[in-house]
Amino acid sequence: MHGLLKISLQKIQSNWLALNHSSNGKASAVIKANSYGLGMVKVAKSLIDVGCQFFYVANINEAIQLRKNINSKKIKIAVFEGFFKGSESNYFENQLTPIINNLEQLKRINKFNSEERKISAILHIDTGMNRLGLSLEEINFLKKNKDILNITKWDFIMSHLTSSNDYKNTSNNIQLDKIIEFSNLLPNIKLTLANTGGIKLGTKFCLDQTRPGIGLYGIDNYGQNIRLLSKDLILPFELHAPIIQIRNVNINQPISYNGIEKTKRNSTLATIGIGYADGWLRLLKPHSHFWLYKKRCNILGNITMDSFVLDITDIKEKVFTEGDYFCLLDNSNISSIIKNSELISYELLTLLGSRLVRDYN
Repeated sequence: MHGLLKISLQKIQSNWLALNHSSNGKASAVIKANSYGLGMVKVAKSLIDVGCQFFYVANINEAIQLRKNINSKKIKIAVFEGFFKGSESNYFENQLTPIINNLEQLKRINKFNSEERKISAILHIDTGMNRLGLSLEEINFLKKNKDILNITKWDFIMSHLTSSNDYKNTSNNIQLDKIIEFSNLLPNIKLTLANTGGIKLGTKFCLDQTRPGIGLYGIDNYGQNIRLLSKDLILPFELHAPIIQIRNVNINQPISYNGIEKTKRNSTLATIGIGYADGWLRLLKPHSHFWLYKKRCNILGNITMDSFVLDITDIKEKVFTEGDYFCLLDNSNISSIIKNSELISYELLTLLGSRLVRDYN
């Protein structure tokens, strides 16, 4: 038995089309971390079918995997991590786009490029994140030595918003002003700044390209459905879990490791074949309950590596048997599970384990 992720590629396409419309037709797609756990290659191919031609991934290994499955020269694949020594041939041979994050990487790509071999790139300036991108000192150096920017062909100048989920945060406009001011050095180069939250901030943040990631899956940091153009985007998957055993247990019996809980009545318990190895973490236990046939079912005992125990005593409308599945996670409960835990939606999605079978429709 295995956990099952039922994934709707059509809903992912619909979410991207809405994001693209709100981006003035200029949306790319961020599909790093295996498309946030939902399958990088499948998601990319489905988005290509509806017009997406630019993808972002985290590292060179993800990029090479994607390029092996998408051979079209029309499709661009950019890599956030940077342009490291020894990676030059991989970028060139796989037609990948490095994101240049510091002066050393800028010098490296300038040295590599020649008449016979050329790699276009994206220049990343830090406007407030202090994570990746050229520092203020490096930016000031380039302002005085802008000729070194003319050796490489630039697809975009990019930066990353720190607080796009907070539309009242003044840093958003400060960062927008900084990237526009820097672009005066390269007036003919396109700009990219907005992630999913940035798209929601309005047209002026969309510039020449947006980079939605979590928005492809219809939700924000907290699992709430994103609203665009008076319409909600929607979570495009359901997580279904198998019942691998059912037992009747008397009152006052310990459940699972260390007996942290005991039954408070004679109980019918179902052991569910998903655990923290599948991404259903122990910390979710106090906040996870499920409504089956309008009855609230609580987890008893610890969530373990491969399973947890669910109290189904109150369900009289259906007789469950081993091998039955029920929906553990979907659009109806993801926000409440996230709200009451220490997780954000990014974590919950990317933790979905490789043992889960992905079923696409």
